[in-house]
Amino acid sequence: MKPIKLVIWDLDETFWKGTLSEGPVAYIQKNHDIVIELSRRGIINSIVSKNTFEDAQKVLEEQGIWDYFVFPRIAWQPKGKLIADLIEQIQLRPENVLFIDDNHLNRIEAEHYNPGIQTAGPEILDTLLDHEACRGKNDKALSRLKQYKVLEQKARDQQTHSGSNEDFLRSCDIKVRIGRDCAAHAERLVELINRTNQLNYTKKRLTREEFERLCEDPQIDKAYIQVSDRYGDYGICGFYARTDHRLEHFVFSCRILHMGVEHWVYHRLGCPALDITGEVATPIDTSLRPDWITEVSGNFLVQPDTRQKKGRSVNIILKGGCDLTGIKNYLMHGVQFTAEVDYVSAASYRINNSHSEILTRCTPETLQRYGEVIDALRFFDRTAFTTSFFSPSYDVYLYSVLDDYTRGLYRYRDTDFVVPFGDFSMDLTDENTWPYHSNRSAKHRLDRSFLAWFKGNFTFLGPIPPERFQKNIRWLCRRIPESKLLIVLNGSEVVYRRNPQNNRWEHHRMMNRILEETVAGMPHVVICDVRSFITSEVDHSHNIRHYTRQGYFRIACRINEILEQRFAVRPTVWERLRRKLSLSPRGQPLAVKVP
Repeated sequence: MKPIKLVIWDLDETFWKGTLSEGPVAYIQKNHDIVIELSRRGIINSIVSKNTFEDAQKVLEEQGIWDYFVFPRIAWQPKGKLIADLIEQIQLRPENVLFIDDNHLNRIEAEHYNPGIQTAGPEILDTLLDHEACRGKNDKALSRLKQYKVLEQKARDQQTHSGSNEDFLRSCDIKVRIGRDCAAHAERLVELINRTNQLNYTKKRLTREEFERLCEDPQIDKAYIQVSDRYGDYGICGFYARTDHRLEHFVFSCRILHMGVEHWVYHRLGCPALDITGEVATPIDTSLRPDWITEVSGNFLVQPDTRQKKGRSVNIILKGGCDLTGIKNYLMHGVQFTAEVDYVSAASYRINNSHSEILTRCTPETLQRYGEVIDALRFFDRTAFTTSFFSPSYDVYLYSVLDDYTRGLYRYRDTDFVVPFGDFSMDLTDENTWPYHSNRSAKHRLDRSFLAWFKGNFTFLGPIPPERFQKNIRWLCRRIPESKLLIVLNGSEVVYRRNPQNNRWEHHRMMNRILEETVAGMPHVVICDVRSFITSEVDHSHNIRHYTRQGYFRIACRINEILEQRFAVRPTVWERLRRKLSLSPRGQPLAVKVP
């Protein structure tokens, strides 16, 4: 066997015993442990299975193993082409892939569509970890898995991007640094030269001693290439060595395939002579001059052991409703944030996209299976079912649960597709509520023809059940790496008597308690408790979910304190003065001092 870089698992009668579509399955803990151990060796795991995506995902999430798989292909389709698509997405060669399936016909089909792929039945699992081909390398930090998670999120975003591929690449903010201290990175560069084939243009290999002599030779121009974009840090991804205007080595990691980095570097070097040996994934095209790549100087890539260095910028993503819209303007300097908050669609409807039932369905499979239904919903669009919230490129994830505390849930026919809308005290399928919806402003108005269609296709479920809320929050917390920080905003429990929904604070009290119980013992999760800052009716505006400007400011100050403690980000003199005097970002006095 050739070295294995990717193991593709079948599920039924392979990863577990039984057939999921026919009833409960017997989970095999040994296979669970194999996936984790392979990941710690830098070997990636994926799935190709004939099953319903959501059903298989549910089982694997309950077992806590779902996030160890990348680019899963779970569909009622022939496996050969699914595997070919997977290998192309993950940017490997078939000979470095092992497909494990109990059905020999599936293995033959995989070999037909993917010449060179290695296949085996479940019997290989007894000795798989002892095989030389699966030795891998020490990667207990799961850095390789995290890098492929970045590629996975990037592929999802690219799939839903409305513009051209070049437009998408321009939106990625790709940065390249050329480093000269090659000897300091000898281990990584020797590995890159000797293990890379797809983007190794000269195919020349070097021993460690030969590489060290190359580094010492002043007549050889040599450098390594570091790459990052808005999705994350790709590390050292390339190397070149040039003598007499000819490239002796020109090699790049497949993790930056299709980004144009190799073309950018080639032009950066003045298009020197290059004798290409064998096949390469992207032949050099001298007419292609990527304008979406920026060269930077200095060590712009932050290594894992220095990610909390004093004074650095903190990258944060916000997911929630109007409470986060009110808070974001008060976040301190040194914080770079991306906001996924409520928005108005192209059809002028208000879109609330932060409910946990939406987040759990932000997958290409949802858009593929229910895209036409989403298109028909006035209060949703396809953008609502895409998210960057789980991208590993962020340091902090700020999430508000107020939509879960508020929205009513509706199930589409006899499926598992559930959407949240409005307040759970008002059933949209009840014709008595229709005058309210049809007489509202343009951002919220729903005409009677749509309401009749909705009633005929959806069933009202009421508020999210406590056990479902707990499951979704637990799932969300597990999706955020433990090395990062998740801040969750809870809800007010003020007895707000002007609220049109009677006793809503009691519902908030119950949901807050469930939230606290769910995240207890998770060291990377912090609850920003709004109850400490929203203490009376005067702190509210309109209803129990909306706060005054002073309230948002006080909550933001607490978030800033959390960031200061975690990342040692020092507030500016102006920010310290603003807190002391309780000033708004524009310098206008606020009525309430910050506690």
